[in-house]
Amino acid sequence: MLSRQEYDYAVAEARRTRPPRNWYFLGTTLFGVIAHGASVLGAMLTMVLLLISYDIPLDIPSTDLKSLMHQAGWMALAMIGSFPFTLGAIWFATRLARQPFADYLALRWPTARELVRPLALMLAVLVVWFVTGWLIGQRASEFAIDSYRSAKASGWLAVYVAALLVFVPISEEFVVRGFLFRGWSQSFLGPVGAIVLTSAVWTALHIQYNAFYLSEIFAIGMVLGYFRWQTGSTWLTTIVHAAINLGSVIQTAVMLAYV
Repeated sequence: MLSRQEYDYAVAEARRTRPPRNWYFLGTTLFGVIAHGASVLGAMLTMVLLLISYDIPLDIPSTDLKSLMHQAGWMALAMIGSFPFTLGAIWFATRLARQPFADYLALRWPTARELVRPLALMLAVLVVWFVTGWLIGQRASEFAIDSYRSAKASGWLAVYVAALLVFVPISEEFVVRGFLFRGWSQSFLGPVGAIVLTSAVWTALHIQYNAFYLSEIFAIGMVLGYFRWQTGSTWLTTIVHAAINLGSVIQTAVMLAYV
């Protein structure tokens, strides 16, 4: 018979030596939903704090609240506020899997040489979509134009740009190409199926755009997924994602200034 102390030690040792695990399809999907819920919660809490700080009643009409939520500055702060909640959810999932956060999400920093080809290929993809849009008479994204104009007019442009170039790429890539791709690619889907599904999920996060731009986002997601698969680096896709957003901001700024 083991003593109580010996039993407790044996249990603790067994837990300590348990092998790491992967969440595969169902577990990854579940924690992906939890991460999205955490993101929404963080954004809602940020909006509540903004309402309180501006002495706005919490029971304002839904139409007025919706208008405030669509102001670029508040929208950017909500994205930033959701950041720690989103990453906290997937960090918790990796802890339960008994794996280091950086290893599970493939947070390997790419070399300068590794970045050249992905950036060049993504530029080619964006040029193809730009030319296609021009040929079919597709107008520039009204959402992007209105957001930029609103952020500039209200004095929140720096915060808006910071959200697009830092917080959004890190949050989305860590979840989509980091966590979701990791689990789904090692499930019955395989890497190709994971690329397609993560691209679809990522596209669904951008429902503010029309069908043309949603198609472009899906194509970009496929390319980013390919980069993640081939390089094994989520930091690489994060940098490329940030570069895409930077190009979009510059394009919008030039359009508003000269067109």
